[in-house]
Amino acid sequence: MTSRFARCLAVAGAALVLAAAPATRAADGHEGLLLLAHGAHADSGQGHHSAASPWNANVEQMARSLDQQRPTEVAFGMADPQSIQAAVNRLEARGVREIAVVPLFVSSHSPIIGNFRYILGLQAELAKTTRLRHLDRVTSSARFLFGQAMDAHPLISEVLLERALALVRDPARTSVILIAHGPNDEGENHLCLQDMEIHAGFLQEKGGFRAVSVLTHRNDAPEPVRAEARGSLRRQVADAAAAGDVVVVPLLLSAGGIEAEVESDLEGLVYRFAQPLMPHPNIQRWVEAEADALLEHSAASAN
Repeated sequence: MTSRFARCLAVAGAALVLAAAPATRAADGHEGLLLLAHGAHADSGQGHHSAASPWNANVEQMARSLDQQRPTEVAFGMADPQSIQAAVNRLEARGVREIAVVPLFVSSHSPIIGNFRYILGLQAELAKTTRLRHLDRVTSSARFLFGQAMDAHPLISEVLLERALALVRDPARTSVILIAHGPNDEGENHLCLQDMEIHAGFLQEKGGFRAVSVLTHRNDAPEPVRAEARGSLRRQVADAAAAGDVVVVPLLLSAGGIEAEVESDLEGLVYRFAQPLMPHPNIQRWVEAEADALLEHSAASAN
């Protein structure tokens, strides 16, 4: 973990420079951006989803801002082929022939990422850990370039640090607990926790907290696994509260997800619950950096 954290800090410095600098790469008119996001979906396109969903509203607001740089569309849903096909159709109607695809998910270690790639024709089979047996594929003449989820990106670490510090009175006596949704598969869950440990190392280094720990909620897993995860969460919060203050920081994209369920699991315990990742300018910066890297690599490969 130490070497990965050191690399993370090195990348963090570069990311800060990138975040502060204006965008230098202009789209050539044939490049577009497709955001894949959890949430309810409708075929009418961005700006027409339920206003009652803060998840959708946050994503759509960011999409409108990104659309000023290059054509951008959102496909809501958990690897929903119809939603993705509709978004691709909208991009193609706008003259897009090369599409940078950025999954707005906190972790790449999930069957949904493999299923996205399958739907887009970027891998031959469904994800190995999915319970699905069939998904339709997108029909398109566009070229798809698929990016990473947020994983251990330093721009995300910065948001988590900011969320924690917003609720802290004395970092030295405060324990921070990062909680993410987490996949069902044990191997994928382990990899997800490894990335979260890098976030934790960043928070510990920059925030000076008493302790920083990581957990996954796993509310979609079989009941024994789910019960164990919830029990571990309660124990860690209770133990930390006995030694000082506790801030629980959700590694979740936006409000409107499982945060209410997490807080319900902690009923009766003393802690503060931080805000999810969105809205925050670093999320758009991360998307821009991911899309630019995909398209620049494609252009370099073509030359």
